[in-house]
Amino acid sequence: MKKILALIFALVLGVGGVMMFTACDKKDKKLIGFDIELAQAVAEKLDLKLECRKISWEAKETELSTKLIDTIWNGFTYSEDRAENIDFTGYYMENKQVAIVQKKDASKYTDLESLKTASVFTAERTSAGETVIQEVLKKENKSVDSQLMVFTEVSTGASDVGVVDSTMAGYYITSEKGGYHNSLAVVDLGDAVSSEYYAIGCRKNSNFDEVLNHVLAGLWEDGTIKEIATKYGLQDVILNGFGKYDENYVFPTDGDYKEIKDSGKIVLGYTVFAPMAYNEA
Repeated sequence: MKKILALIFALVLGVGGVMMFTACDKKDKKLIGFDIELAQAVAEKLDLKLECRKISWEAKETELSTKLIDTIWNGFTYSEDRAENIDFTGYYMENKQVAIVQKKDASKYTDLESLKTASVFTAERTSAGETVIQEVLKKENKSVDSQLMVFTEVSTGASDVGVVDSTMAGYYITSEKGGYHNSLAVVDLGDAVSSEYYAIGCRKNSNFDEVLNHVLAGLWEDGTIKEIATKYGLQDVILNGFGKYDENYVFPTDGDYKEIKDSGKIVLGYTVFAPMAYNEA
């Protein structure tokens, strides 16, 4: 929990101060964010291009299994249920679900019990936030297509309570430069929710997750991951779940990695989710 609180305060200081780069351009605006820049660093190490494909979060597993994308790399929370159909890399970041409410209601909704008195709850469809609404708050979720839409729902009064990732809440609400700083407030759900961990999703029975673990272990060792995280105010919640870098590692010559290598690119699936993946202003 201390890391999550540190994240919120770090994002207050870190938002908006740094220009990023990425090979993933969307029309006239660059797609930036921690995940995007980290993926770019991995692609460069593998001598591959990075192609970013905006996906429907509800259809993420289908897009992955049908090879429309090679990875789900978007603040993707590991769970045992998801691991039945997806191979995950090691963890790279700690997260927690938090509630968001209108700022004028901040004195009304202060904890888990008071949040339960609200009428309309919203979270992204099939997200960890939806699980919290259904299993912790014991309420029905008014599903929306993205976490960003949760902020709109609550700010306009269409929903009373939203549940989103703390990383995103820190960026949009806690930061004085965040677009919802003046209209929304964050409510901690306390011990009712546990820390979660982001990992990169690959196809089941793939060998690309092992390749990613190898490259990311090297990027952790040489300080690249910390450098990127610091630009986005995320340095207090990054993790090395990739293991120790092996300089004698032998890259596979078959399977998913061979197909990706032969194509010359990594196709990354994302949704708009600051500070992980979003369009530069």
